[in-house]
Amino acid sequence: MANTFDWIEIRTNNMEATAAFYESLFGWKTTDRETADGSDVWIFDTGSEPRIQNLRRGGIWLRPEGERLGFVVYVLVDDIEATLEQVKRLGGEVVGLRIPVGAGHAAYFADPSGNLVALYEERKPG
Repeated sequence: MANTFDWIEIRTNNMEATAAFYESLFGWKTTDRETADGSDVWIFDTGSEPRIQNLRRGGIWLRPEGERLGFVVYVLVDDIEATLEQVKRLGGEVVGLRIPVGAGHAAYFADPSGNLVALYEERKPG
């Protein structure tokens, strides 16, 4: 099927450190592989069922002043505040505190390589 999201790639200058960051932060498993063209790549596996319905659609938003342009990947977490604390401990930088978004809350951080990542926490019932 053409014209659909197929792959998420994290750009970095230090593959080992970036793999360790995401392994520690989210519990993702990473494996060092060589691609068919001989490139080195670390494959990450979240170990959970993807929310495929959310990869079928997206949004186009005006960039808030001071934020960088580009795609933003949202990672579903149980507790944004605890995850942001872990981001700081692991060398990442919190760049946007918890805000209401849709049916939950979002926050933003930059990983140690400077990649912008969003966290999303679904609103708890009650």
